[in-house]
Amino acid sequence: MKCGPTYPETGKLRIRLTTSGEELLVDEEDVEKANPPYRDKAEELSQLCFLNESSVLHTLRQRYASNLIHTYAGDSMIIINPVAPLAIYSEKASDVAHMFRGCKSEDMPPHIYAMAQAAYRGMLATRRDHSLVFLGRSGSGKTTNFKHALHYLVLAAGTVLTIEKLNALFTVLEAFGNSRTHMNSNATRFTQLFSLDFDHSGQIASASLQVLLLEKSRIGRRANGDPTFHAIYRLLAGAEGALRKELHLTNLVAENNAFITPLQKHEDKQRAMVEFNRIVAAFRILGVSEADEKVIWLVLAGIYHLSCAGAVKAGTSSQSRWQFARVECAEKAATLLGTTVEELSRIVFSSNGGGAGTPSTPRPALRTPSPTEQNKDVVVLDALEGLLIGLYSEVFHCVAALINRSISSSLHTVSSLLLCDSPGFQNPASCGRQTGACFEDLCHNYLQERLQLLFHHTTLVAPKDRYIQEGFGDYEFYYDDGIGTPQALISLLDQRKGLLWLLDEETVCPGGSDETFLDRLFSHYGDRDHQILLRKAPGNNQFVLQHLLGTNPVLYTATGWLKATRENPVTKSAITILQESTREDVSMLFVSARGAGVSGTLCSSMPGLEGSQSLRKASSIRRTFTAVKRKNICLQVKFTVDGLIETLRRTRVKFVHCILPQHNAGCTDNKSLLSVKSNQSEDNVINVPLLRSQIRGCQIIDAVRLHKFGFPKHMALGEFRRRFSLLSSDVNTRPGSPVADERRAVEDMMLSVDVDVPSYRVGQSQVSCNNCFIFFLFQHSLILKKYIIFKK
Repeated sequence: MKCGPTYPETGKLRIRLTTSGEELLVDEEDVEKANPPYRDKAEELSQLCFLNESSVLHTLRQRYASNLIHTYAGDSMIIINPVAPLAIYSEKASDVAHMFRGCKSEDMPPHIYAMAQAAYRGMLATRRDHSLVFLGRSGSGKTTNFKHALHYLVLAAGTVLTIEKLNALFTVLEAFGNSRTHMNSNATRFTQLFSLDFDHSGQIASASLQVLLLEKSRIGRRANGDPTFHAIYRLLAGAEGALRKELHLTNLVAENNAFITPLQKHEDKQRAMVEFNRIVAAFRILGVSEADEKVIWLVLAGIYHLSCAGAVKAGTSSQSRWQFARVECAEKAATLLGTTVEELSRIVFSSNGGGAGTPSTPRPALRTPSPTEQNKDVVVLDALEGLLIGLYSEVFHCVAALINRSISSSLHTVSSLLLCDSPGFQNPASCGRQTGACFEDLCHNYLQERLQLLFHHTTLVAPKDRYIQEGFGDYEFYYDDGIGTPQALISLLDQRKGLLWLLDEETVCPGGSDETFLDRLFSHYGDRDHQILLRKAPGNNQFVLQHLLGTNPVLYTATGWLKATRENPVTKSAITILQESTREDVSMLFVSARGAGVSGTLCSSMPGLEGSQSLRKASSIRRTFTAVKRKNICLQVKFTVDGLIETLRRTRVKFVHCILPQHNAGCTDNKSLLSVKSNQSEDNVINVPLLRSQIRGCQIIDAVRLHKFGFPKHMALGEFRRRFSLLSSDVNTRPGSPVADERRAVEDMMLSVDVDVPSYRVGQSQVSCNNCFIFFLFQHSLILKKYIIFKK
């Protein structure tokens, strides 16, 4: 685009489009300045001469078209999903990692290894915990970059944890915690906090994994027939020989399964078979015994047979009773779990669900009682579903315990580096599904909003507060008070009388339903002031939330939400079945997994609250116990997220923003996407409106602008004076010796150096400066040091 003459009287500007030659008359304020050609494909957005939305989009699009997917954005990094594997990761990993080892931030090109190295170097220099947090939509590549960062850290400083163990760990977690969704062919369905603990020498002495907020409902009935977790399919396709016979998988039930949607494509079954062998090999590398591995397969097979058993009412109407529809499947499940069909029937069908009491004891209702026979059928299926969910949850947390047993040690550690990965932002409508997002999607989106608020506070609010505290009176020149914040939507969700609290209250109200919940929600937030955040949708039980500062509106369908937020009373029977199993190996494994306190969950599992040194320190753990006692998922989610955010807030956080180039980029089995960059021009290789909405929602430009014009680097006055003591003009003062006025001493040091005054500020307790200033001082000190040595 080229600019023509301006018309001051109308505020218009004539422009010519370089692609078509068309001339347009537009408002002058709508035109943003372009950067000179030598800034094309800039590695750091803050280096742009003219920092605006158009220039940022142009830079990212240029770099992505050249397979340069990494770009610095101040202290953060932007990574656009390349869709297809790139050569920078297919080469020998140790050779690539060696290029970054020991480097400073200013010496490294943008790469996920550079972010990991910067966090590692900062942790060693300050002896303070650091963290890497990955943000983005579902399918944007967060988990992939999470793995790359861990790979680099293990290559750079690994001793206890090896690359082989790390790859094995990823294989197992992917199988038991991932599933295919409409937005992502390999979507992570849980949040993981991976802690690398380092000793005095900077080597990894221990590691631990915490798993939070597992989407347990995926093992139950799914409204749209979505697949369940990968592990189920890989076991059904890959178990062979004696193991398949022992698990009773030789003749699979061909009829429809209400809980587990079977794989339809032959290539999917072949892939599942190969992946099962990888899981077995991964268990060996992690040191999991064959007996413990076999227990995992026994319980998974038991879950499958129990889902096939179903439920049916037998007898006449006056003497009817519920029983398993396929008794032979229930018998197989009972044999594998080490229990009896009678015990399973008592837990699922008797009136005292939960595995305690007598058959005459009333069972707590799973939902609002209804006299209709149809709803009675639903209640029975809910009980069976609760048992399946409970069994799978115990298996997943047992797998986490086995992983922690393999990678942890009792060695003394000094500091830690945390890496946080979570399910991406969910918006089914962006991929063509108009049925609306579910309650589990809301939980994932709530966590993403809280992480975005952490980014907002870390990169925008905290620097402003520091400038005020240090007495920088001119901070207003480079800080825009009109910057939006995610706090408004988060408050609507989790404050008192917010959406989660209203949903929690509705679950205990007599006669509560999804409809009455929505009525209460809009009675509180239906006014004009809240319409920018929440509005009704035309569909049944549907509403829209304006997520990520209004850049990503999500349509929700609140059907079945009350059921989803109540903890099924039958779920707690699962651990009793496993720990009291007549199979000694099953009983021993699940007793030890619970007793070890390393399951790493903060949700629906009390022993898991003991597992993490980092999360154990969080003050919100006490509140999480309260939520667990209340047996309500809403408050468990809220307090679990509180604990996670508080843990990250205590560290020095670095953020990695993962970006989607196309709405369906997460579905990597789409062959048309894999060849898009080779067949299309630069203009079409990326969805620019989608890129713009992600950049706006993440507030990346605001953060980069503050980084460019502010003082992102800061150092205590005493530390600054000791580190750059050679710059002091006072020859009588020994380096590091105390002085009466640290601030005056530092100011005197600055007067002796020919440095641009606007590039730094001397505050009440810190020296704040930009990146170039620190680099200049290091270079100047090095020259002085060489001169002094030469003079001697």
